[in-house]
Amino acid sequence: MKLMDAAELVKQPPDVTENPYRKSGKEVSIGKQITSPEEESACQFFFDINEKHGRKRSSTGRDSKFSSHPKQPRKPPQPPGPCWFCLASPEVEKHLVVNIGTHCYLALAKGGLSDDHVLILPIGHYQSVVELSAEVVEEVEKYKATLRRFFKSRGKRCVLFERNYKSHHLQLQVIPVPLSRCATDDIKDAFITQAQEQQIELLEIPEHSDIKQGGPGQ
Repeated sequence: MKLMDAAELVKQPPDVTENPYRKSGKEVSIGKQITSPEEESACQFFFDINEKHGRKRSSTGRDSKFSSHPKQPRKPPQPPGPCWFCLASPEVEKHLVVNIGTHCYLALAKGGLSDDHVLILPIGHYQSVVELSAEVVEEVEKYKATLRRFFKSRGKRCVLFERNYKSHHLQLQVIPVPLSRCATDDIKDAFITQAQEQQIELLEIPEHSDIKQGGPGQ
């Protein structure tokens, strides 16, 4: 060995492999600790909360990016079984349908009190006026205003009422009556007289009051 050159002494055999448990001098000189893949993933799992690795989640479990968005309109309840008045139902008698809007539709009454007796009905399955959403109420009012103008052009005015006894789908009855027989006092007296004969108690709601505060179903 005394006779061997220094380069020969430090020369590694051709079949040697690097020690996996030691860092080279080059790695140490960089001054950066290199972790194993297992150590790196563990570090990210427990401590890496940078937003670029994913959106934060709120305490409710929903992404915080979407938590401030307005709520979607509530969908109407689904009927428990076949409904004759849900427009999508095969039970509905489509030959009676007169007009279809966005949230409501107009239909002729089956066995109406007069030839031009019509119904305003919600497309969705609502049981009563007090259950209607704001957009459905708005369209109902548009139908009512249009029908009033139409029947007025024919010398009539409308009597509107809702029958909400054992009914699963709202039916707003619209019955045109000739103006000569339809003064406001006459209509009121007729309802009171019939209610007394049938032993029905009527409660008069002040004009411009919110029917949802004291209507049926409340």
